[in-house]
Amino acid sequence: MNKYTKKWTLNRSRIHFAFRVVGKWFTTQPSLLTAGGVHYIDSSSGGGKTLLMNYILRNLLVKGGFFWTNIDEFNHPRVLTFDINRLFKDGEMKFRLNRTAEFTNSKGDPIVHYCKGVIYDELNGFFNRRNNRQTDYNSRFIPLVKNTVIHRHLGLPRIYFIGQSLMLQDTQIQQILKYRHYVQAKFRWRYYFWRQELRLVFAPYKLKIDHFKKMGIDEQGNAIFKKLKSEKIKIDPIYLESYNTHAFADLVNDLPEYTTKK
Repeated sequence: MNKYTKKWTLNRSRIHFAFRVVGKWFTTQPSLLTAGGVHYIDSSSGGGKTLLMNYILRNLLVKGGFFWTNIDEFNHPRVLTFDINRLFKDGEMKFRLNRTAEFTNSKGDPIVHYCKGVIYDELNGFFNRRNNRQTDYNSRFIPLVKNTVIHRHLGLPRIYFIGQSLMLQDTQIQQILKYRHYVQAKFRWRYYFWRQELRLVFAPYKLKIDHFKKMGIDEQGNAIFKKLKSEKIKIDPIYLESYNTHAFADLVNDLPEYTTKK
């Protein structure tokens, strides 16, 4: 057993040590929205899911870093896009999402940034649990789960899945989650857009988020979540103007329009 080599003083006492530990805990506790681990953001259609994700990434990227996302919808110079159907194919992960990337600063100098997280938006559009016995589904889904399980080893500190009802998701997604954030948007006419552009815009001004943490799995394989707290976030115009709310629809722009003519 190691013996102390320093003489006891009040400054070195257990009481002072305990106060410092408590103080450290309060000053360094991360927001539940930005804590490390696997997150799930859900809501009804138009409930503010992608808006909340835009709020999260813009705040995480204030001091540097970058994000990976599967849909090109965030207007930020340090957000990179990947094709989920190229990344996961034939039951394997075909490419590696880099943990570092080089971007130029305002002076044109190259700066290396570290990845702050990976976003999988519109999860239901890519993985419908009713298709989980089909080869095409599993050839992409299995490597997705494997990649998520080892995300910390890959240098990807946070994973954000975004979708509608959690019950629509494959139970394996539910099993690897750590946090769930259920979001609801409060709308009103935003004076800012009238002042700036003489436009009447009815848009979210506040988001209410209920935070949950996974505590276990039930007999059917569904996650059991415990509600931790609720919070409200004010939505400034910058968060509304810096992402494309119709980005997922853009994925089908190349399809021919349906016509009733025979």
